[in-house]
Amino acid sequence: MTPLVVWRLRDNKAGHTRQTAGLVLALRNLRPLAVHEIEVASAWTAFGWWRKREFPPGVGFAAPQLLLGAGRACQWPLLAARRAFGGRAVYCMRPGLPQRWFDLCLIPRHDGAAASAQVEPTVGVLNDVQPSRRRTPERTLILVGGPSRHHRWDEAEVLKQIASVIFGSRERDFVISDSRRTPNTTSAQLNQFAQQGVEVHHHAAVPSDWLLTKLDEVGQAWVTADSISMIFEALTAGLGVGILNVPAHREDRISRLSAELVAAGSAISFDAWRGGAPLQATPTPLAEARRCATLIANRWF
Repeated sequence: MTPLVVWRLRDNKAGHTRQTAGLVLALRNLRPLAVHEIEVASAWTAFGWWRKREFPPGVGFAAPQLLLGAGRACQWPLLAARRAFGGRAVYCMRPGLPQRWFDLCLIPRHDGAAASAQVEPTVGVLNDVQPSRRRTPERTLILVGGPSRHHRWDEAEVLKQIASVIFGSRERDFVISDSRRTPNTTSAQLNQFAQQGVEVHHHAAVPSDWLLTKLDEVGQAWVTADSISMIFEALTAGLGVGILNVPAHREDRISRLSAELVAAGSAISFDAWRGGAPLQATPTPLAEARRCATLIANRWF
């Protein structure tokens, strides 16, 4: 089979590159690919290229059949590359530009996506997590987020819940990590949990693939409710997922999401767990990158 020529446009933001990485990985499982990685220019520069029907970064590459991008910085480069060289432009977020300008937008349902010819709603944000293969059922990952536009941060309450999870377990085999949004005071307080059977790591001090490795090793995960991407990554790994309470700024699609996952049986709330409900995985891991890759392949290739 002739390889499908893919141009993957990147803005070097980890969350964005992982979305397109997941899609490329899923496509590779369907057919051979010839992937060209292209760092994006500024939006204004790319807009100028679009107007002149040119895309200098693509000169010398085979013409693309598929163009992938995520992040606002990739929007005009995607459109400029398609106008200059052809291919289908797939954008892996809700665009700031009109959706109809792209061949396909993969937009999370929690962002209010409605299905159309140019829009495919997804369950969560796409990622490059694979179902866990060497899982240790009793090993538990605790992922800590921080304040956001949608959630306030109650440090004392979060730490109290983590203490309940750790010290409420008969055997201790825990791995704790903070994240980019975690306040410095919370990160410092997490160190108090370090002991036999409890590892504490800080996101700035671990390799870039650390989270992927841990998601492949553990059997279950607790994630703070504000950390939407990490919740969906744990579900994609096929783990049992518990959600730690974080107060919302207001009632909106994002703040309601963790409760909706709990109601659907995809995750368990801290309150339900404390009341005796077990933390266990759903029978089928989330596989949105694979579903979207199949949709793309069936639609055009």
